Amino acid sequence: MKLFQVVAAVAMIVAAMAMMAPAQAGLFGHRGAAADCCAPACEQVCCVKPAPPVEVTLCVKDPVTCCTYEVKVCVPAECACEAPCLESCRSGLFGRKILTYKWACCDHCVEVVITKHGRVIVR
Repeated sequence: MKLFQVVAAVAMIVAAMAMMAPAQAGLFGHRGAAADCCAPACEQVCCVKPAPPVEVTLCVKDPVTCCTYEVKVCVPAECACEAPCLESCRSGLFGRKILTYKWACCDHCVEVVITKHGRVIVR
């Protein structure tokens, strides 16, 4: 019975796609021969590669014990000169504290996890 329902659902989807496509386009939207889409492009595509990530050091303060930790994180190059904002601080499993830092200039976030033993993990 379940197989019949799956087959019926797929048939309904194919029928709906055929009704939405223009009449000259055919069942699945292909207008001409398949060779038309595979023809080589004459224009050069110019892609500017972004700068590689940069390693920066943050000074992270544990909100419970007030201990400070130096944490090295990799951020996009355009964020390297900006200071991050502490977006949120929440409790995790096993007594961990999860601090989320966000760079407003590039919308990049980093989570710093501080375990109950003082170990720092960067996600």
